[in-house]
Amino acid sequence: MAVIPARSGSKGLPGKNIKELCGKPLLAWTIEAALESSCFDKVLVSTDSLEYGAIAKAWGAEVVYRDQRLATSSATTFMVLEDLLRNKVCPSKLLTLLQPTSPLRTSSQIADAMRLITLNFAQYDFVASVSLAEHASHLVHPLAADGSLAFFDIDYSNYRRQDSAEYSPNGAIFIAKPDKYLAQGHFFGEKSLAYIMDKESSVDVDDDIDFALAELCMTRRLIGR
Repeated sequence: MAVIPARSGSKGLPGKNIKELCGKPLLAWTIEAALESSCFDKVLVSTDSLEYGAIAKAWGAEVVYRDQRLATSSATTFMVLEDLLRNKVCPSKLLTLLQPTSPLRTSSQIADAMRLITLNFAQYDFVASVSLAEHASHLVHPLAADGSLAFFDIDYSNYRRQDSAEYSPNGAIFIAKPDKYLAQGHFFGEKSLAYIMDKESSVDVDDDIDFALAELCMTRRLIGR
């Protein structure tokens, strides 16, 4: 089962999940990728909006409407998935979370991530997609109380990114055994495998600048087809 959470009421970019990206609602790109992957018996959109629900159905997804307590900005992804698994749908062998804010994630990447967990099913409980971090962790520090760079007291002149490869979750693909997810409450840790994605496919839309970048990357991808 794939779950695509699509709450209305985005503050950073109003109407984000249905904003048109290269001719399709943002949400539609993820629905299409999920369906084209042929990995799922059910592709389910969880939303609080009748408008969003109608759009999701038009693009081929099933829809479940969440309670209002799960439609606020303080409602966590875990709360939404827990409600689905315990109250609304039967847990499947694997649960996949696909956030609509990752429109450049492809069907083949979803299938590859699913293959990764399937081949390692006995040893691992989760897969989470990652991409190369923009900055290595030793480059990121808070500013001192006086506004100085006191916590950056090292020589960066010889820094080379390729010598400090670190990764961060990109929010595109999460896969879990449902019972393990309910027990742990997240997708990470020693029982989780990393699925590494490229920078373009990892674009995550949170604000208007991200959206403009996604539009640029998608346009370039479509032209290249």
